[in-house]
Amino acid sequence: MDRYFSDELFHFVGRSRPGDHEHNYRVLKKILSEGCIAHKGPEAGSNSGWGVTSVRVDWSKTLVSQELIDPTIICVCDIPLEHLGMHLEKYSPFGLSLSKQLLIKHGARPVFYVPLSTSDKGSPFGQQMLLNVDQAYRGFHEHVVRRTERPRSRIHVIGSRPKSAKDAIAAVDAILAKDFLAFIKPFDSALGPDHQDNYYAEREWRKYGNQLFKPQDVRHIVVGHGYRRRFRREMPAFAATKVVEK
Repeated sequence: MDRYFSDELFHFVGRSRPGDHEHNYRVLKKILSEGCIAHKGPEAGSNSGWGVTSVRVDWSKTLVSQELIDPTIICVCDIPLEHLGMHLEKYSPFGLSLSKQLLIKHGARPVFYVPLSTSDKGSPFGQQMLLNVDQAYRGFHEHVVRRTERPRSRIHVIGSRPKSAKDAIAAVDAILAKDFLAFIKPFDSALGPDHQDNYYAEREWRKYGNQLFKPQDVRHIVVGHGYRRRFRREMPAFAATKVVEK
């Protein structure tokens, strides 16, 4: 069963510039030098430590487009090292892995995949299900959240029960956006397993905030062909880490 499971999760750079090896190599070195995988958005840099944990809702977008909810997250993939080939074509052959248990400790978990199909029309599944969830959330905001005064800002103890209707409404609103809607990942089920837009093949996990790490936390470092010797020379702090060329 080893080929199905991995005890490490990988983060790769280069989604916007997969063919620019020099740029992606520099980005990887920056991540390793700072000991921080940073989320996108404001206050994302390692200078802010673990970074902000927040969710922004863009009411002009939809769940189907994956743009309604904009969380401050980082993404990693649960793909064994020997099966990374297709994933690297989307991103770049520059990345690192951390222990799955380390990331779980800091809140990482799999996304909630929803398959979309041309047969969704007229059914309660797939795209129509997401549309229903989308509209239900908008209605909840319009008729409940916006008509209820926000409770006073105060420290919330995890696991504590809301003390009032206002507190309960605010808690449900926050939980829906942060813990559920932010982890929905639709994908086109008609695409083959080797198609670059078949997001289900990414086996994505997400976690809020930046991920700080030390050199000894890094399980593997992946670099493009011809970069391993250069990396060894330029990054002596990772002399004990396994470096793989892809």
